[in-house]
Amino acid sequence: MPRNNQQGPRKVASSLLPHNSDAERAVLGSALLSRNAALNVLSSLNEDDFFEGKHRIIFRAMMNLFEKKVPIDSLTVTEELINIKELENVGGVEYLKVCSDSMVALSNLEFYINIVNDQSVLRKMLTTIRNIDEAYMSRDIDNVNDFIIKAENDFKESIERRKISGFKTTGDVAKIVKNEIDEMVAQAKNSDNKDIIGLTTGYPRLNKLTQGFQPEQMIIIAGRPGLGKTALALNFAYKASRFHDVPVAIFSLEMSSDLLVRRLIACEACVDLTKISTGQLSDSERMKVASAISTVANTKIFIDDSPGLKLTDIVAKAKKLQAANPDLGMVIIDYLGLIQLTSKGKGADSRQEEVRKITLALKDLSRELKVPVIVLSQLSRDVEKRDSKRPMLSDLRDSGSIEQDADIVMLLYREDYYDKTSKKGQNLAGGNKTPANMSGDERLQMSQAQKTEAQLADIPASASYVEVNVAKNRNGQTGKAALFFYKAYGRFDKPSQEWEENMNAITAETFD
Repeated sequence: MPRNNQQGPRKVASSLLPHNSDAERAVLGSALLSRNAALNVLSSLNEDDFFEGKHRIIFRAMMNLFEKKVPIDSLTVTEELINIKELENVGGVEYLKVCSDSMVALSNLEFYINIVNDQSVLRKMLTTIRNIDEAYMSRDIDNVNDFIIKAENDFKESIERRKISGFKTTGDVAKIVKNEIDEMVAQAKNSDNKDIIGLTTGYPRLNKLTQGFQPEQMIIIAGRPGLGKTALALNFAYKASRFHDVPVAIFSLEMSSDLLVRRLIACEACVDLTKISTGQLSDSERMKVASAISTVANTKIFIDDSPGLKLTDIVAKAKKLQAANPDLGMVIIDYLGLIQLTSKGKGADSRQEEVRKITLALKDLSRELKVPVIVLSQLSRDVEKRDSKRPMLSDLRDSGSIEQDADIVMLLYREDYYDKTSKKGQNLAGGNKTPANMSGDERLQMSQAQKTEAQLADIPASASYVEVNVAKNRNGQTGKAALFFYKAYGRFDKPSQEWEENMNAITAETFD
């Protein structure tokens, strides 16, 4: 559909775009004079949230110092501006003093940050509207639907809140989830802690191997996609928060906070997540869910589900959370493969080099915060090419630095994930041979496989057998722990001691 271009695009001076220079000076001045203020500003704003060019440059210098782990103050920022040859462009040391004189009390800083952020969002929104208008007035539109869809997507993107949004407590999210579940139900009608010195894993065998999750440890939980890594990490977070009454931070780069809290509710209630999501709940299930919502809401779990988080975002926000919650007990990141490096222009780096930088930074974070940092990671496809699907450290994806930097590496293996239980005797014994045609080793393998199959038959019908292999433990034992995984509601439970001892004996006999 051709457009008549008689009026032509309307240009608006950029100086007329909304901004608040006083608020920008206030947040920068506060960051110059207070470490906590600097963490708050750097974790809440982006360079392009500032309207004035000199304010963008000052913020960039602060971010450079933060990435270099250099304290941020007037002297260091001045030195950095000299190094990047921008000191004169911001008005020299005199203007930095003007900013410092504009600082506000830490208790009021959030208010000024919100002003800067709101003005930034408003500028982006208005600029997008003007660009849409200009495109409509100056171009031929072949397909109106395509034009509308693109305009709609551009507008939504322009008004998205800064991805460094605040954490959401499980209590806040649980209230929303409760209302949603109540609505869907209406529509449907029409411890083991004595032997540990860290945070409990919640499982006796893992506690015995690890002595619990220790401060300054980086723990890797690795497995193939869909095997249960996120569910196990949630179980760890939930048990740590409940048993130790400490805050736990979860950076979820793949799953929304709403879904994570639903999973926690399903886990606590032992009710199928699908039923909760669709509202198809019986009276007894509704009572269980209501009780679970109350329990989950009282845990100190903080979730940040901002997509596309960069490494520096995670570091800054974790430090900011600990500043507000000094008893922070654990940080969980789901997952390693989605973390982006902050620095621009690094496209030439290999993924292995990127992962090396990320794991080093996360290990440093665990040491600085003095809390365990649990990082989820995927295993390479190589594990699926072997006859035995049990993972090894060499299966860690992307880089050997994961193994090198981690204090503990847990490799997950789920028997029914590969659907091999019923075929194990045949696979280990060498095809369809009969016992009479087998060698002694093959007959032994068949006997061991039959023992495994019998042992696996002795678990609850709704559960899966998961083997957690503590393949690396820098300061403790390595070994395997068996868990029962109830996938329908994302819950991991310990088997009986007798069952686990029998399974460990068979596993060691077969594979060691």
